[in-house]
Amino acid sequence: MNRVTLSPGLTLSEKILSRGAGKTVHAGDAIWARPDLIYLHDVLGPLSLKALEKMGVRENRYDGRIVLVTDHIFPPKDSASANNILTMKEYAETGRAEFIKGGEGIEHTLLIEKGIIQPGMLVLGTDSHTVTAGSVGAMGIGLGSTDIAATMALGKNWFIVPESIRVNLAGNFSQYVTGKDVILHLLGQLGNDGANYKAMEFSQAEGTHLSLDDRLAIANMTAEAGAEAGMVVPDEHEISGHYEKLGIESNLIQPDKDAVYDETFDVDLSGLEPVIAAPYSPSNVHPIKELSGTKVDQVYIGNCANGTISDLRQVAEVLKGRTVREKVKMIVVPATRKIYSQALDEGIIRIIIDAGANVMPSTCGACAGLHMGVLGKGEVAISNTNRNYRGRMGDPESKVYIANSYVAAVSALEGSIADPEAVL
Repeated sequence: MNRVTLSPGLTLSEKILSRGAGKTVHAGDAIWARPDLIYLHDVLGPLSLKALEKMGVRENRYDGRIVLVTDHIFPPKDSASANNILTMKEYAETGRAEFIKGGEGIEHTLLIEKGIIQPGMLVLGTDSHTVTAGSVGAMGIGLGSTDIAATMALGKNWFIVPESIRVNLAGNFSQYVTGKDVILHLLGQLGNDGANYKAMEFSQAEGTHLSLDDRLAIANMTAEAGAEAGMVVPDEHEISGHYEKLGIESNLIQPDKDAVYDETFDVDLSGLEPVIAAPYSPSNVHPIKELSGTKVDQVYIGNCANGTISDLRQVAEVLKGRTVREKVKMIVVPATRKIYSQALDEGIIRIIIDAGANVMPSTCGACAGLHMGVLGKGEVAISNTNRNYRGRMGDPESKVYIANSYVAAVSALEGSIADPEAVL
């Protein structure tokens, strides 16, 4: 008698990579796959273009969409950063890529805002936080500059299909808790390498509601667990609604009910409290109360996932009618020009300025230790960004604490790390 072996169902990453490979694939398979989108930024992008030139490739074999974004050092701080932007502009003028001028926004948030990244896409970028594409149910993978050049030259690249970690989210947030706390909570359990070369897949129970801004925060920091990709399963209400406003019909790919996962975590959102990651690791996570009173010199709001309108509203809620402590530098960076404009319309920018904080153009800036807020020797910052490794935001002897926007803003008022519930 012939026995029929049934293949298990597919995870979200297996479905997306199956589409890219043109055949059904499972975890552990070595495959060639064509991405739907490649995007490059102004620091590592020019390295990809130079590598492509060294390969002697005049005509790309990649027939998908290539987008060049100026966001890491904008406005350019020196001739080297200005020349990087010129390199990208000149390449775009050949007609082989699209150029998005500086000031429009930080790439990961901007491309989702514009609808360039869509659910179900396989997306490659020259940045480890390309995983942020997973906020809308795309699969974003960050590659090195040479690997990106090779993909442009060949039209495809090879991948090992990752195993997946399933995270079941239930309940809803209590006051002062956000998507940032979800991912910090998980990093505290997984550590820096707990998801190495795996995909993290987040699902919501019925009645649980995550905004797109919360999803951005969650997907963005899956990179800090070593994940190849991090995806929030898309839903009709939030994700379809976002694309409907843009006039785009979205393809909400869902994992199969019998998909196989390497690990499963259950998180009750209603049981979470604000937490904070202490130096020098995003996984060095503690309750706020354990670090309350730690003096801070700088508060930084805004990065590729947490300069959203929700983050700015949270900051304004804290700062309204109050003043930033005199010796504290507070820097606020809206993630995109559109978010900046919306914050102006809502009066948020006025509240932030009147409180004594500084509002900067959309740039990666100080988050990556590049410009516009770099830390000096011995300085301590609290930030809603994603990394706090030694020297990440400046001098090797500086320190960075990572928390949600409420916690960061309250700490600006106090001049030290503070619990919003206790202060407000």
